[in-house]
Amino acid sequence: MLLFFKCLSLVLFFVEFRAVVFGGKFSGKSSLINSVFGKNLVPNNKRTAQCKKLQGSVCGRKLTLVDTPGWWKHFPLSDTAEFLKQELVEGVSLCHPGPHVVLLVIEIDIPFTEKHRKAAEDHLQLLGDQIWTYTLVLFTRSFSQGDRTIEEHIENEGEALKWLIERCGNRYHVFGNTALNEKSQVTQLLEKIEDIVERNNGTYFQIDTKILEKAAEWKKTVMTKAQSRVLKLQQKTHLNKGLRITLLGWVIAGKSSAGNTILNNTVFANDRSTVKCQSGCGEVDGRPVTVLDTPSWFKYFPSQYSPAWIKSEIFKGVCQTVTSPHCILLVIPADTSFKEDQKKVIQENMSLLGEQVWGHTIVLFTWGDILGDLTIEQHIESEGEALQWVVEKCENRYHVFNNEERENRVQVTELLQKIDEVVAQNSLFQLNTQTSGRIHARQEEVDAQAQITDEHDLQDVVQFVDEEWRRRDKELLRRVSEVKKDIKAVRGDRSMDSPPYLSENNETEDPVDEEVSQTEPEPAGTVLDEQKSTLKLKGQIKEMLDQEWSRREEAIMGRFLEVLSELRCGEQQIFNCKLPHTVLSLSNGFNHKQF
Repeated sequence: MLLFFKCLSLVLFFVEFRAVVFGGKFSGKSSLINSVFGKNLVPNNKRTAQCKKLQGSVCGRKLTLVDTPGWWKHFPLSDTAEFLKQELVEGVSLCHPGPHVVLLVIEIDIPFTEKHRKAAEDHLQLLGDQIWTYTLVLFTRSFSQGDRTIEEHIENEGEALKWLIERCGNRYHVFGNTALNEKSQVTQLLEKIEDIVERNNGTYFQIDTKILEKAAEWKKTVMTKAQSRVLKLQQKTHLNKGLRITLLGWVIAGKSSAGNTILNNTVFANDRSTVKCQSGCGEVDGRPVTVLDTPSWFKYFPSQYSPAWIKSEIFKGVCQTVTSPHCILLVIPADTSFKEDQKKVIQENMSLLGEQVWGHTIVLFTWGDILGDLTIEQHIESEGEALQWVVEKCENRYHVFNNEERENRVQVTELLQKIDEVVAQNSLFQLNTQTSGRIHARQEEVDAQAQITDEHDLQDVVQFVDEEWRRRDKELLRRVSEVKKDIKAVRGDRSMDSPPYLSENNETEDPVDEEVSQTEPEPAGTVLDEQKSTLKLKGQIKEMLDQEWSRREEAIMGRFLEVLSELRCGEQQIFNCKLPHTVLSLSNGFNHKQF
């Protein structure tokens, strides 16, 4: 038997190792691959959109690694876009005939909660039950580990991380992905992979053929329907001298970034929620363009839970201005799922502007960089009937933006052409007094019905959700500001470039004022009655609020850690002292367990 294993080890040295790299967004997958191969093969400043196979010789042996798109670490599987789910399956098939190991990348600096555990479990489970036999948990980065061993870290993190480690057969490893040429840690990783291969008797993971067949059938159907949708688009261009555009959408959809992309200028702050309608002007393709940014409604809360100041501000900005918009852009992020609930939320909020609003609306998909080679038509078809209904309601008018590439002006030119077509067909969007009165009456009827059917007082719940959101937002930005100050103190006079979502002025505005609010906010620092707090935030209300907030905190945390990681690469000694404790404090501050 001993001779057998010696022979097996000798054979394995000459066999190519194949691995698929999985993990959440901003977990360091691309940096890991670059470190292993000792080359900048995968851009660190761009999110992975499509699976990519990379091959080379590492420490004298052939190695294949497949990079895959990341999922939002806080989000359940149901909130992941369909094309991203299918891309994970595609990643395994690229590693033909199958991977020897799946590297589940987890950054060590972020507290690992039950939400993280559930997201990792469900996304891996897409590949079948056997995937866990071949999975190795790979911890990246080490801002906060200090002198602690990885075993101490796992013990301190709690049951969620321990469960995941045990599910992977207690296989884990730590990898510092900040340097390209650290041969020793690469050698140690290869030894861990070799150990897994030996334990599995040289076998590799083989995905169920039914899963692959289903994925192939799904892709074929989507491609066919997507091509059909492309053929429906009109190729007409009608030039108008000037254009007025209004942006509508839910929280963290990318409205402000889209406005900045259109105007090719940082007009709208994208580090905090829009609380008042704000217009920006500029010359685009030789013509004057005005963009109106509006407050956001929620993605998960029905419209009756939207604060009165949001509804009033949107209605006032869109319908009661002297110059009505030529077109309304309904902004929807392309990197998350779109279900029946989201269709209903959009339908209810758009009804505030009347049925005719759909004739003036174009769906603008943001976060287009995550689509990679996937067309927007394929995404529309893959998400299903709810999203297709919205697009069809807008008479098949849609466009996609990559706000990470503001310099790409072709995407803006094409959008203006589509807006010109809307104007040619429908002129301006306007509401007369009679129609406006009917809309308000219908809205009051919906709110009154919700008031009757809700278990608790609707207005109290709306006020509490609004105030709790603003409280969390202020606390988050306060902590980010503290970390930035610590970084400047450690680095001396050198400035720190802020992530895209963060500006130097991080004070949030108070959206509740005499003009737009029907309820007065409680004084700062007031502690709400404990019984009322429990009443308002229990069950579904708390779940929806946590879902909404997770999207904001993850976007900011991910971008912030990207900047810190880049700084750390160049200033290793500085980041090994005071800063790691500050970053960990920031991470811990994002967990709102008191509610």
